[in-house]
Formats: sequence, structure tokens, C-alpha cells
Amino acid sequence: MFRKFPHAVIVCFFLVLGNAVAGEWQTLEKCRLAPDQYMDGDSFHVLHEGKNHIFRLYFVDCPETDTSFPKRIADQMEDFGLAKDTAVVAAGEKAKEFTKKFLAGQFTVLTKWEDARGNSRQPRNYAVILVGKKNLAEELVRSGWARAFGMPADYPDASRAKSFKDGLRRLQANAIRQKVGAFAGTSRVLAPTETAVPEREYVDYESEIGGQILQDGLNGLSIDFN
Repeated sequence: MFRKFPHAVIVCFFLVLGNAVAGEWQTLEKCRLAPDQYMDGDSFHVLHEGKNHIFRLYFVDCPETDTSFPKRIADQMEDFGLAKDTAVVAAGEKAKEFTKKFLAGQFTVLTKWEDARGNSRQPRNYAVILVGKKNLAEELVRSGWARAFGMPADYPDASRAKSFKDGLRRLQANAIRQKVGAFAGTSRVLAPTETAVPEREYVDYESEIGGQILQDGLNGLSIDFN
């Protein structure tokens, strides 16, 4: 006999499970971007020691490259100051090209293997990406191709995590004022006294996507979670 569970319960279960399996930081050296695989500005396939991993950046969010997730698109339109969803998608394609160029050579992945869910059945995990001493998340925000809004982490360590996030918010404010990247045509204006964009509580859109994948899979087993 099958029990019925609300969709929100299933999402919460996988949020807890994903956080439970996340452990200490691990370093993957000499990584490369996997060729001919799906990617966008903040999520991509990585090759390391013969294995293919999907990683999603901590801390930041790039414009979408399609309109599959209207809630996120609407939120990005507001944050980037763009009037149309097509402008978000166009910016997303440019963010993807920025990341592809930035990761053209070898790079380092720092990960706790925290579940980033997503719309692929292949596991996806959150990560920090470094090319030398340059942090991909910082460079995306600095160049205006990402917003300081994403899954947080105790990086570089617990005592400095807030300082790192604050730094990203300052970088985004600079990108808005300089009208670079996705902010080139922005309608967003900051007050002279605003040295950083306001801090926002992170909304885990990924859990909604992951919950739908779970529902689709369980439907095949005749288990009703509605």
C-alpha cells in the first residue's frame, strides 16, 4: 500500500539528504572542461582523472540560457534590470562563452560534494572553481555576467565566508555602475551611498527542479506523492 506525500515534503527530504552527505572540502587538480557537453555560465561538465562530473558554482547565478524556468527568469530580469526574457537568455549565452573561455585550460575544483540537484539525472554538485588564484564566481560577477545570489558555503573557511559574500555584492554594485556584461543595458540604478547590492536570502530553485525529476521517476513506479 502506497502512501501519499506532499511534493514539498519530498523536496525537503532531498535538501536534507544533500546537505547530510556534504563533507569536508576536497580539491580536484588539473581539471578540464568536458568538450561537447551541455553547459551554461554557472554549471558545466568537468573531466578529472577519467571521470565526468557536473558542477554548479556556489555563491552566484548567471542568466539562464533558455526560458524553461519562468520564476528564475522573472527574478533575473529584476536583478539584472532587463525588460525582456529574451535579453536574459542573450546574456546567458554570453555568460556561457565567458566561462568557456575562462576554463579553456586546466583549473582546480574545490567541492564538498553537496548535492546541487538540477534537471539532469547525472549527479550534480556545488563547487568553487579556481584558475590559478582567480575565482570563477568572482570574475563572473566582476564582469557583469552573474549576480551575487547563490548557494552559500563556508568558503574560504567559516570565519571568512561572510566577507567573501560581501565582496561579491560589492563587485555586483560596481558592475551595475560601470554597465558591464549583462548590465550594459540595465535599467537598474544604485544610490550613490550603495557600495554593495542588498543581501538577499537565497531561494533554492534547484530543489524545485530536483523535486520534479524525482516525481517523474517515481511516477514510473506507481508511487503517488501528490
